[in-house]
Amino acid sequence: MKYIRITISLLFLLCCLQSFAQTDSAFLKKAVALSNKQLTEKPTEKVYLHLDKPFYNLTDTVWFKAYAVAGPDHQLSGISGVVYVELINARDSVVQRLHLKLNNGTAWGDFVLPANYQAGSYRLRAYTNWMRNQSADAMFNQRVQVNGRTIFGLSQPQVQATAQSSNPDVQFFAEGGSLITGLRSKIAVKAIGKNGLGCDVKGTIIDNDGAEVAEFETTHLGMGVFALMPQAGKIYKARITTDGVPSFTVNLPKAMDEGFTITVNNRLTDSIGVKITASAKTISLKQHTYYYLVGQTGGKVYYTTAFKLEDAGYSFQIEKKRFPSGVAQFTLFGADAEPLNERLAFIRSNDTLSLKLNIANQKFASRKEVLVALKTADQAGKPVTGTFSVSVINESRIPSNQNTESTILNNLLLTSDLKGYIEQPNYYFTNITDKTDADLDMLMLTQGYRGFEWLKTLNEKQAPLAFKAEGSLSLSGSIQTPGGKPLPNGKVTLLGNREDFFADTTADLNGDFTFDDVDVSDTSHLMVQARKQNNGKNVTIFIKKPDYPKVEKMNMPADDQAPPALDAREAYIRYMEQQQTDSIKNANTLKEVVIKGKKAITPNEYNRYGSLQQRSVNMAKLRSYKDDNLAGALHVNEPLAQINLTAAYKYNALGGGRASRFVIDGTYVEERQLSLIHVEEIESVDLIMAGKSSMPLIVVKTKRYAGTDTTVLKEVNIRATKTNKTAYKGYSAGKLGAAPDQIVMGNKLNGCTKLSDCLRSKIFGVTFDAKGNPISMRGNQKMAVILNGSVLDGSALDNINPNDIYSIEVLRGVSYAAIVGSDYPGGALAITTLNGGNYVTGSSSSLGVITYPFKGFYKARTFYSPKYTPANINSTTPDYRTTIFWEPNITTTPSGEATFRYFNSDTRGVYKITVEGIDSEGNLGRQIYRYKVE
Repeated sequence: MKYIRITISLLFLLCCLQSFAQTDSAFLKKAVALSNKQLTEKPTEKVYLHLDKPFYNLTDTVWFKAYAVAGPDHQLSGISGVVYVELINARDSVVQRLHLKLNNGTAWGDFVLPANYQAGSYRLRAYTNWMRNQSADAMFNQRVQVNGRTIFGLSQPQVQATAQSSNPDVQFFAEGGSLITGLRSKIAVKAIGKNGLGCDVKGTIIDNDGAEVAEFETTHLGMGVFALMPQAGKIYKARITTDGVPSFTVNLPKAMDEGFTITVNNRLTDSIGVKITASAKTISLKQHTYYYLVGQTGGKVYYTTAFKLEDAGYSFQIEKKRFPSGVAQFTLFGADAEPLNERLAFIRSNDTLSLKLNIANQKFASRKEVLVALKTADQAGKPVTGTFSVSVINESRIPSNQNTESTILNNLLLTSDLKGYIEQPNYYFTNITDKTDADLDMLMLTQGYRGFEWLKTLNEKQAPLAFKAEGSLSLSGSIQTPGGKPLPNGKVTLLGNREDFFADTTADLNGDFTFDDVDVSDTSHLMVQARKQNNGKNVTIFIKKPDYPKVEKMNMPADDQAPPALDAREAYIRYMEQQQTDSIKNANTLKEVVIKGKKAITPNEYNRYGSLQQRSVNMAKLRSYKDDNLAGALHVNEPLAQINLTAAYKYNALGGGRASRFVIDGTYVEERQLSLIHVEEIESVDLIMAGKSSMPLIVVKTKRYAGTDTTVLKEVNIRATKTNKTAYKGYSAGKLGAAPDQIVMGNKLNGCTKLSDCLRSKIFGVTFDAKGNPISMRGNQKMAVILNGSVLDGSALDNINPNDIYSIEVLRGVSYAAIVGSDYPGGALAITTLNGGNYVTGSSSSLGVITYPFKGFYKARTFYSPKYTPANINSTTPDYRTTIFWEPNITTTPSGEATFRYFNSDTRGVYKITVEGIDSEGNLGRQIYRYKVE
């Protein structure tokens, strides 16, 4: 194991200390031992996501592979068995969350971006429970830009450059941390504009006598460097000028009379130079005292030395091959083990993988097969076994910015180890030159090291960890008597019929229980059965809600993650125009039909951009059925819709049969959802037919989606009336009576502003009036809202933010009506918010059994890649994939080889193959290959 090798290498390192340090190496031994102990007991874990492409449109799928690595060598992690991946909107709310099972440190999944989402900036967050022991910025965060589809040109505001109304944030950083009087220091400057991105500034440094002593100017992303030798008794300011803002001044850090400067020269190929200089006052006060220099990466010490302060300056040449690729931290310690100075340097070592892609067939035509051979090796040329992921995109049709891409190299080696937001991280890994390295060194001067702190490491009394590593998913809860008393030592059983899952346990003295290793798929309805110690069944069961971390607002400017808005917009418009041209060219040509007095049909993806017949339903006639739902109104009014109210509903929303023939607000839905919408809510209904004998595609647009819903909500003051029931641990329906009619989890409420809009297509047996009040369809009776245990009028529903909800339970039984009062004969919707309590569902009955919708492991979908044969290659069905191919599970053989194949789409342009991955030793690799389809 590598951790054993770590111990051996560190002991060898100590043996190689310079001879003059041997007399006082106790501190170095302690530092190495404690850092090694932390590596073994508390290894750092990271997660990186490889995405299929850098830019998305609504209705696209975000395909990704998760790599979880541990320790300084980035070996695939065996610490955690679960990784959480979240899609977060611009309001910092989780709109989708996946639980993925890590197998040997990898997992993969996908997010569908429904058409009813708002276009704009989203981000992906990924983490393990073990990673939560670090700060929130240890989690993987990546911004993704999502644009609209059919209304792209209308809904997307253009970003226009405007003059900044206030001064940019300008900061100065002395190399090593401190300015020392009488010692020349390198100073880095960083300027951030109001958009959160680097901006250009220039200026002069003036002392308190008004004399100009230095000039500076930023040269890369708001960063620049200059030199200054501060004098005793002087105070320095920077007079700054930038476009559009009057000149202003910023104070420089105050220079100290005592201390050290540390200078790093990282320009040499094989070594890194470190120079330490002491002030005159320090020499006079601390002469003959030992000082220590320690270099580490990822918590592992790779270099140590000690020196006795006799002269003003000490220089060290350190071989770069000692360190792996990544951010190295050099720290100067005093005799009292206090860190005095710190300098970061990025070291490029020859430890990345060599990936070679070979394509035998050089005739790159549309719908032609492409066979790719992948060969992997280390820098010594030895074949390696590793796990890799591959994406192929039509780069000509996807707006992108190469410098802003997050890759396995720039993420795991750079951005994951630095504090704050890193602008254009891939710039430092593409076309590496002397300027690239110089700009990267400026970044090292202006960013802090995130993952390792010496003060915590050297403290032998380590704080206990708050979060444990998860081997699998778990389910916790509590059992009580109907009167609310804990039931110690009760027997609890967990059953999952769909996957033949069974587990049992015994509650502790407080009635609490936990099931570990709940290995079921998402979403499984598990049966929880509890018995008293004497086998009695009259037990109340509560289930504890999962503990997800709070979504922190991230300083991640969206403008940096995509090309300029106008360029992206124009690229998208060109893409849509080309799609329409291609579809007309490839589709069957219909006979000309002259329609008089009808509104022109807009080409869109549903009518294959004008190539299929489309009929608009007469909305005036349809709305005359004002007391009917949409299914009933279409059944009577529009025979071509072929609505059969007596037919059994199908439930495969994306499969074949009738279920695939309905679209509401851009999302394919089940037929039964038509019965949940009233005709007064509808803006338009279109029937699209591929032929006389085929079932029509029914495309429904609601007034809310079309923007014609003019309902204005009045200001509502919510005054809660709490029930007089016993205070339970949670607020769920199960504590109020029999099992609920239906439970809807909050992560299913996506893409809507009003909660009633979210629920119209999610819950059954409940409708909503024009004001959003819930109405039970059992006798058309009014319902209440129970919010975290407080009974509210149904009019409060749309004042609840859908993103704040954990679960909603539909309560329409007679017993519920009695509980909420005679004013609400239809029952209630019991809503538990994310911060509404620790327990979210429960039941008190003579059976001691509840059913709980457990969010298990997500089963990733398989990317669909068509296969063209002589029989179907001339098919008129258009193929407009922008992601041409995605394969997250490629493993190379012991000879370092693997192959994959796919077919090009109909679209012409430059195709880009991206391969990323990691070998069994933790070495990282990435390769790009481009070819042109004409």
